[in-house]
Amino acid sequence: MNDDDLNELIDAFTAECEEFLQSMETNLLAMESAGLKERQAAVKEMFRAAHSIKGAGSMLGFQNVSAAAHTLEDCFVILRDRTDLAALEPTTVSVLLQGVDALKKITIESVQHSDVTTPDQTENLEAIAQIFDQFQAKYGNSEPSPVPTVSQSTAPETLKQIFEHQVPALFNRLETELSQAPEADLATTVTALKQVYYQLSGLAGMLQLPDFGKVAAALRDLIDSPNLTLQRLQSEGWAIAQNLQTARQQILEGRAIDIPEISPSPTPPEISPSPTPPDSPRLSDSPTPPEISPSPSPTVPPSPTLPVANPQRPTIRVDLERLTELVNLVGELVINRTNLELQESELRGEVKRIRRNIVDLNQFGGQLREEYDRLSFAEWRGGNGNSGLVKLAAAETELPMIANGKSSPLHAHFDILEMDRYTEFHSTAAEVIETAQAISHSATKLDTLAMKFERSTDQLRRITEQLRSRVMQLRVVSFSRAVDHLPRALREMCLTYDKDVNLLLVGRDTKIDESLLDALRDPLIHLVRNAFDHGIEMPEVRKASGKPASGQIEIEARHQGGQTIITVADDGKGIDPEMIRRKVVTKGLATEEQAQEFSIAELYDFLFWPGFSTTEGVSDLSGRGVGLDVVRTNLRTVRGTVKVDSRLGKGTSFIIKLPLLLSITDALMVKTDHNKIAVPLDAVEEILHIKASEVHIAGNQPMLWWREEFIRLVRMQDLLEYSVVGPDAPSPDPLTQEEIPVLVLASTEGMLAVAVERLIGQQEIVVKPLPPPLSKPRGVLGTTILGDGRVVNILDVDDLVGQPGVNSSIAAVSGKVKEMPPSSSQSPQILVVDDSYTIRQLLSLTLTRARYRVVQAKDGVDALEKLQNGLDCSLAIVDIEMPRMDGFELLRSIRSTERFAKIPVAMLTSRSGAKHRQMAMELGANQYFTKPYSEAQLLQAIPKLIHQSII
Repeated sequence: MNDDDLNELIDAFTAECEEFLQSMETNLLAMESAGLKERQAAVKEMFRAAHSIKGAGSMLGFQNVSAAAHTLEDCFVILRDRTDLAALEPTTVSVLLQGVDALKKITIESVQHSDVTTPDQTENLEAIAQIFDQFQAKYGNSEPSPVPTVSQSTAPETLKQIFEHQVPALFNRLETELSQAPEADLATTVTALKQVYYQLSGLAGMLQLPDFGKVAAALRDLIDSPNLTLQRLQSEGWAIAQNLQTARQQILEGRAIDIPEISPSPTPPEISPSPTPPDSPRLSDSPTPPEISPSPSPTVPPSPTLPVANPQRPTIRVDLERLTELVNLVGELVINRTNLELQESELRGEVKRIRRNIVDLNQFGGQLREEYDRLSFAEWRGGNGNSGLVKLAAAETELPMIANGKSSPLHAHFDILEMDRYTEFHSTAAEVIETAQAISHSATKLDTLAMKFERSTDQLRRITEQLRSRVMQLRVVSFSRAVDHLPRALREMCLTYDKDVNLLLVGRDTKIDESLLDALRDPLIHLVRNAFDHGIEMPEVRKASGKPASGQIEIEARHQGGQTIITVADDGKGIDPEMIRRKVVTKGLATEEQAQEFSIAELYDFLFWPGFSTTEGVSDLSGRGVGLDVVRTNLRTVRGTVKVDSRLGKGTSFIIKLPLLLSITDALMVKTDHNKIAVPLDAVEEILHIKASEVHIAGNQPMLWWREEFIRLVRMQDLLEYSVVGPDAPSPDPLTQEEIPVLVLASTEGMLAVAVERLIGQQEIVVKPLPPPLSKPRGVLGTTILGDGRVVNILDVDDLVGQPGVNSSIAAVSGKVKEMPPSSSQSPQILVVDDSYTIRQLLSLTLTRARYRVVQAKDGVDALEKLQNGLDCSLAIVDIEMPRMDGFELLRSIRSTERFAKIPVAMLTSRSGAKHRQMAMELGANQYFTKPYSEAQLLQAIPKLIHQSII
C-alpha cells in the first residue's frame, strides 16, 4: 500500500468517525425525551458506533483512538445492562456527552500527529477513564464475558468474505516488499512492513481473532529485532508469510488456527501473480461485528442472519473545482438541449410546410399534363382527323420536336398517330412532374429523419436528466449536516442560563451544496444564540404574557425558485424598531431627524452592522456586536442574503436565501411590457383568466376575490424596477383587457395576484445567478438563456410579494408617495468620485439605467476641478480612500466652499467601521454606504438626498 492509498484510508476513517460521533451525540440528546424502547435502541446504536470506531482505529494503527473507543464502548455496555433506562438521569447524558467530546478530540489529535501520544491526548484518555470509573462505582462491577474466538467455531460468512477478497491484497504487498527489499535501503522496507503489520493486527483486533494476531505478531518481532540483515528478513519473513497464508486457509475452512514453528528459509520462493486486485478496502465497506452479549459459553455459534459484507467498490478523489466545472457543463448541456428541441420543432414545422407545397406542386403537374393532352388531341378526337393532323402539324412547327427530331427522316412514313412526337413543352411538363415526385420522396425521407430526430431529442432529454441528477448527488448533502450540532449547543445554553427552549428542525433532508456547509455553520450558530438570548424570554416572563414557559426555535430549509431558503424563527418578544432607532442616534450613526425617516427595513439593516448591538451589557452570549455581522459577512461569500421579519411580542424570523449551484427548474414564461419574464412554477399557486368586472377597488388598490378572501392585484410592470424600451408602441395595460391573465403568487410573505399581458407557456430553465460584482436587483433571482439564445430574467417572488408600495395606487392607500426618478429631460446630474474604474462604470450604469445623468471623477482633485469649472450636480457619491485627495478631504473642501456647501454628499466605501462613519458624519456627509452596496437601497435613498438639496 502506497502513501496515497494510506492517506485515502485515513480520510475515509476521519469521515466515518465524524458520522459515528455525530450519531452518538444525536442519540444521547434524543434519549432525554424518548421512551424506554427508543432509549434501548439508541444505546445499541451508540454501542455499535463506538465498536466500529474501535475496530477501524485499531486496523489503521490508531491505538489511542481504539483504546478510548473501547472504554466508551464499555460505558455503553454498563448503560445497557446495568441501568434503568426508564429513569435515565440528565447527568448521565451530560457525562457521556463529555466522553464523546473527549473521543472526538483524541481522534483529531491522532490523525494530525500520527497517533503520537500528546499531553492533550493523555488528558482526554484520562477523562474517558474517569467516566468509566464513575459508571463502575455508580452501577457496580460485573464479570466480563469471555471473548469468543473464531478458531473454536465455524467461520461466519462475513469473515469468509473478508479473508477471501480483502486479506490477499495485504499478503501480496508483504510478499512484494520481501522479494524487492534492497540491502542498501533496508529501513524503507521495514517501514512498509510495519504498515502491513498494523493493518493485519488491526484486522485481527477488529474481528476478534487473537490466534491470527499472534501469527502477525511474529512479523513485528522480526522487524523490531536489532541488527536485522536482509538475509534474515527474507528467510524468516517468507516463513511468516507462509504461516499467514496457512492461517487464512484454516479460517476459510472454519478450523482452529494451528501454526508450526517458524523455520528459516534460505531463499524466497518465486512470486506468481495473484488474480486478486491489490486495491485497499475502504473503511466504509468494513463489516461491523455483531453485538456481543454476556454468555457462559466460550464459543459463538454461527449466525444465519449475519449480514454479508458489501463487495469492494473502488473510489477516487476528485478536485472540487473539477466537480464545479462538470456541474456548469451540465447546465450548458441543458441549455443546448433546449436549443436543439427548438430547432427540432422548427424542423417539423418546415417539413409540414414542404408537404403542403408538394401537394400544390403535384396538382400543378397534373393540370400541366392535362393541358398538353388537350392541346395535342382535342381537335383530333373532335371527328375531323385531317384537320386535327393539320393542327398538330402546325403545333409541331411552332414547338420543335426534341425527342426524335434527329431520326425524323427514318420515321417519315409514320403519321402522327402511329408514332409519338415530343416537343419542348411536353419535356418541360414531364420534368416538372418528375421533380415534384423527387421532392415528395425527399420530403418523406425528411419527415422520417424529423421523427428520428424527435426520438433522439427525447432520449437526450432523459439522459440529461439522469446526468444532472447524478452530478448533483456528487456535490449535495443533507441539510442535517449543518444543523445536527445545534441541539447539543442549545441544550448547554438551557442548562447554563435556566431557560427551557425546544429546537424544531424542519427539512433536515433538504439537499444543499456541500461547499455551503462551512459558510452556514457559523451563521446558524449565531442566529440560534441570538434567538435564545434576545428573543426567548425567561419562563416567568413568558407565563406573565400568556405564553407557554417553554420557548421554541424553528429552523426550516426548503427549495423554491432555484434557491435554498432557510428560516430561523422564534416565538419570543420580537424586535422593537424604536429601540433600534434610539441606538442609531446614541451611537452617532445618524441624526435624530435622519433616524426618524428610516423605514422598518432600514432600521433592521443596522442589526447587521459591525459593532452594533441592542443589548446594554456584555455577556458570554451577546453585547459585543459581532453576531449578526458574521452572519451577513459569511453569507456574502456564497452570494447569499439575509432578511429580518419581526412582530413585537410575537417573535422574529431571519430568512436566508442561498443560490443553488445548479438549478434546473420549471418556469412559466409570461410577457409584460415587451419583455419575456420567467416565473418559477413552484411559486405559482394558481393561473386565472378573469373578466374586468371581477376586479374590485379598495380605495385606489385593485383587489381580487380569491378563495374566500381579498388579495392585492397589481400589474407585473409595477413590480419591476427596470424596463426595456421596445421598438413598437407601449404594451396595453393588462387591467384594461377584456380577459386578464392573472398569476396568484405564493411566498413566505403572503399571497399576491399579478396581472400580465400574455401567458406564453411552461418551460424548463437553467437558473444562472448574476455574477459578481453585479449586485442582485430587487425582484430578480437570476437569468436564463432560452433555446434561441435570448436572455430572460427570472423573478424572485419573495422579493416581489414582500416589497412595500408595489405600485402608485398602493402607495396612495398607505399614505406614502413613492419618489420616482425624474424623466430624462429634467434628470439631476450626479457626480461619482472613485479611484476604481470598475466601480465608477458600475455605478454609472446603475444610475443611467435609473434615468440620472452621471459625471465621473477619478479622485478628489479631479472632482474638485470639475466643480470649480462650473459642474452643476445635485448629488456627489464619494469614495474615502483615493490618491491625491481622499474622500474626507474632498468632503471638507465641499463643505467649506459656500458655492458647493449645499450639495448632498453620500460616502460609498469599503470601510464599515464606526470610526470612519462618525468622521464622515462630523464632516457633513448626508449618507454613508458600504461596499458591496445594495443597488436597491442606493436608488431608494438618492431621491431623498436630492430632495434635501432642493430644500
